[in-house]
Amino acid sequence: MINNRFLNQNINKKPRKLRKNQLLNQNINMKPGKLRKHQLLNSCLEKLTPPQGCNFFPPRPEPPVGSLCDCCVTPLQSVLQQLVGRTVILATIADAPNVPPFFFLFTIIKVNDYLVTVTDGSTTFVVNISDVIGVGFLLPGPTINLLPPVNSGGECDCRERPIRQLLGTLIGSTVTLLVSNGSTAIDFKVERIGLGVVLGTLSISPDTIARFAISTCKITAVGQIR
Repeated sequence: MINNRFLNQNINKKPRKLRKNQLLNQNINMKPGKLRKHQLLNSCLEKLTPPQGCNFFPPRPEPPVGSLCDCCVTPLQSVLQQLVGRTVILATIADAPNVPPFFFLFTIIKVNDYLVTVTDGSTTFVVNISDVIGVGFLLPGPTINLLPPVNSGGECDCRERPIRQLLGTLIGSTVTLLVSNGSTAIDFKVERIGLGVVLGTLSISPDTIARFAISTCKITAVGQIR
């Protein structure tokens, strides 16, 4: 009778709540094909989630960032291409300050691949355009088309953009420009501004005025505005 009583108690006894570790053991020992709903869901999510996280969309490509070739050298190359066959004054960073430049009254014969070829009739030089400060020609000269200004970011944002935007507010004004070789262009009259280039007139002798296209990337300071 005693044995029967204990047997009946065990039969009618409510099942105990399983602890977490017991549930974990049950899941581990579960036969294949007997996965529960939450396990199936987790398995599907693991397959869908990419390694970098839960971003299901590919990252947007970043916009191209401008280099100094784009905003400083290419605009000046464009100006030089329009002057092929003409006699010019070509100022470079190799020139001594405040004296006539080495390439004074040289003729441009070729512009290609960021190089400008000039000659004085007896000697020919191939000049790196990235070292050119500016180019001048006697009036009236040809009409020069400048590249439209654009803010391309990167190095251009600190090297080309600030001076260009400053000179854009000074069109019609007469200024003094200090350029990268230490020369000063006194009484430079600002006419137009484009990407990487300012166009204006400058007296090169008491009775001679020339028009210059100067790289804004080679302008160190702007002063004496009037």
